[in-house]
Amino acid sequence: MRWLSTMFLLFCSLALSITIAVSVRPLELIVRHILPEGHSVVCIMDKGTNPHLYQLKTSDLRILNEADVIVLVGLEEWAKKVVEMFTDKTMVFADGIFEKDFEQDEHLWLDPVNVLLFSHKLMLRFSQIEPASAERFERNWQDFSKRLLEKLWLWYERMRHLKGKTIVEAHPALTLFAERFSIGQIFGLESGHEQGITAKRLAELANLVKKGAVRHILIDEHVEGSAALNLAKQFDLEPIFVDLMGWEANDYLELVDSIVEKLASIAESAK
Repeated sequence: MRWLSTMFLLFCSLALSITIAVSVRPLELIVRHILPEGHSVVCIMDKGTNPHLYQLKTSDLRILNEADVIVLVGLEEWAKKVVEMFTDKTMVFADGIFEKDFEQDEHLWLDPVNVLLFSHKLMLRFSQIEPASAERFERNWQDFSKRLLEKLWLWYERMRHLKGKTIVEAHPALTLFAERFSIGQIFGLESGHEQGITAKRLAELANLVKKGAVRHILIDEHVEGSAALNLAKQFDLEPIFVDLMGWEANDYLELVDSIVEKLASIAESAK
């Protein structure tokens, strides 16, 4: 009799589980903070993939079709297509109150306050899909939000010496992050995802180097390669490798922790 009871409970737990499909690793880390054990999240893009250029495969469409909820950033080339195909179950980070920030910088997950707000929206949606787990979703979100808010002050203090500094990135991704923590100007060499680096931009960088305003260049270790390293060598800039997608992180807080520490190292080297 006990065996039958155990099997019944196991069946119920499987029946109540939901699957969330996300486009990029940062969304996976955020969703995992909310989902309790027994629910799953599947990430479409693999390590080393450029999220701006990735094209959907047939296997990806199968994952999206089978998912209970689809979560996108909005920077994906195929975001509109997926929304049209799966309107009722797709959530886009860039929608609503995040539209203005998205127009400024598509890397919305690099602003922890945006993540706090969007994660609450995710929690509410998951609760609608699976009401039986609503209390656990909310409990997990409350724990995540508390830890994130506690970290915000620590991150701000850790980077306070970067205020007024110019930070060079090969691919501009930290604009919203810099504004959130008041750490100075982000100088992105690329003017667009497919436009490359212009001669004018290189001349501006040369001027900053000549003035001694910059001594480092941030490079996404999983996306940018030899071209960024060649630029570092050309302008005698020390490369600082950052994991903006969180492939080495176990959760979202670790993702931000790693970025904060890399940026803080710039300030410490300038003392």
